[in-house]
Amino acid sequence: MNTKGNQRAVETENRIKYVFLNLLKEKEISRISVSEICKRARIHRTTFYVHYKDVADLMEHLVAEMYQQIIGMFVEEGKGLRANGFRQLFELIQKHRAFFCAYMDALGKLNLTYDKLPAELKDNIDRIVPIMGYASKEELLYHQTFFTEGLSAVIRRWIKRGCLESPEEMERIVVSEYRPNMSLFRQDKEGDGTETADS
Repeated sequence: MNTKGNQRAVETENRIKYVFLNLLKEKEISRISVSEICKRARIHRTTFYVHYKDVADLMEHLVAEMYQQIIGMFVEEGKGLRANGFRQLFELIQKHRAFFCAYMDALGKLNLTYDKLPAELKDNIDRIVPIMGYASKEELLYHQTFFTEGLSAVIRRWIKRGCLESPEEMERIVVSEYRPNMSLFRQDKEGDGTETADS
């Protein structure tokens, strides 16, 4: 194994990503070219193509990496759900605002759909389902679809407003929205156990 060669390849890949993320702060993804990335990263086009097919492929790789990082914020190996996962998510978005802005814009345009994106979720689904208390994988996917669509809209609004609220405040907003007031559906110990909000 050529350790030195592998290290050089990793360094080149990181340089490409760094340049791309900085370009996203300056312009829309549709206006970023491979040539511009190569010029700023000081690499040949052939070197870029060793790592990625095109700019869309680079974006998809970054999305996959980011998604894996996000999964880690919420699920800890062997221990279940982490506390403060949403705060960490909003901190990440705040730190990489340009990337997430481009990502939100790219959904659909670059075929980065929710059906395709959560490969990491699918890879970890067998351990996530029991942790989150769902009866089946399909139930989890329904909840995931419902929640990610809503969360995406919240993130878009937050980014559009310039990330004015703190990550802590955004965590409070999202968590309070996703956890309904269960007291409205409390069990009627003296009745049949089916008391509702209208009772």
